[in-house]
Amino acid sequence: MSGVFGVVSKGDCVADLFYGTDYHSHLGTVRGGLAVKNGQGFSRFIHDISNAQFR
Repeated sequence: MSGVFGVVSKGDCVADLFYGTDYHSHLGTVRGGLAVKNGQGFSRFIHDISNAQFR
């Protein structure tokens, strides 16, 4: 089972994105990560969590 969480805001929403994604992180079984868009484009942070203790 997987899950998707997103935030759209004109203000700073980093905390909402982090805690919302952390809450849903137990749904993933192989990969987990974040993607954010700023003025320069998208930044991705994707990790292999298949061997993580708390997935």
